[in-house]
Amino acid sequence: MRRRNRASQAAAYTNLDGSLIVNKSDDWIHVFRNTKPAPGTNGPLIPGDPEREAEAIRSKEGILLIKPVVDDLLDISRKTGIPFHLEPGHA
Repeated sequence: MRRRNRASQAAAYTNLDGSLIVNKSDDWIHVFRNTKPAPGTNGPLIPGDPEREAEAIRSKEGILLIKPVVDDLLDISRKTGIPFHLEPGHA
């Protein structure tokens, strides 16, 4: 899991008692990550989980483009002279 630089954000995310909300969020995430999944599920989803999963898949497999988008990109490539290359079998 990626972490953002908390030092620059700490002043903006404090409770009235001065404790960092980020620390409480980390505690909340820890509890949910260690919760036994309900039958038939993979466990609770935490905000950002679907996006992290999609990013991992797309980083490995690329981004699927539908044919009309590919056609538009090829047309723009022809008009501008900027190369647009498709991997074989991905047209």
